Amino acid sequence: MTESHIQTDFNTPLLFRTTSEDLYQSTLETGELWLRSNKYYQNIEDAARVDKGEGVNSSKVEFPLSLKTDNDVTINISGDGRLGQAIVPHYIISLHGTSISNSQKMDFGGFTYGIKSLAKLSAQILYEASKIIDVAGYRFGQVAYQNTALMQTQNKNGAIMELTNVPPHYLSALNTDVLRKEPVMPFIEQDEWRIVIFTNGFVENDFNKPLKIKVDTELFFPYIA
Repeated sequence: MTESHIQTDFNTPLLFRTTSEDLYQSTLETGELWLRSNKYYQNIEDAARVDKGEGVNSSKVEFPLSLKTDNDVTINISGDGRLGQAIVPHYIISLHGTSISNSQKMDFGGFTYGIKSLAKLSAQILYEASKIIDVAGYRFGQVAYQNTALMQTQNKNGAIMELTNVPPHYLSALNTDVLRKEPVMPFIEQDEWRIVIFTNGFVENDFNKPLKIKVDTELFFPYIA
């Protein structure tokens, strides 16, 4: 196993991506990256790790809620389930910082390359993705593993549930954020960062198909091969 020196730009986070050997070589040699949809990750993580929260901001309601509407209807909600809202369709590429265990690194494939600049890589991914699919925006940063708060609202858009129709009364998630995930093991042990591309639909209307792009190889450096 060989190691290389850190080659990131100054004043940028020290970030890496760990993959299989084939993907490691492909990215370093050609700049090829595969972005996967939130639905794709939701399906595989639900099946493999019972993580239903990919692409959803939610909260448990173990602390009981008693909501009284303007027409004197009382609605009680409690239990160990979750209430939340799905984020609009998007594609994800996950990175990690230095706080990752060796076992997790091996689970990801064991071959690690470094990212010279998160901001520059994000901008180039946005540009290349927009050549392939209708892009609505992008976001990048560190993932926060936490629940979200719930709120009562009169705004129907994106509401979790309708409590009453007249007058309008809904339950909704507060401040939905694509960089927020449910605090479940083993994910909360990862120092995860993401680049997210919001899209109008999926490639060929199939959320299982990857969004394949190529970026400048100068954005990466070999680290653990």
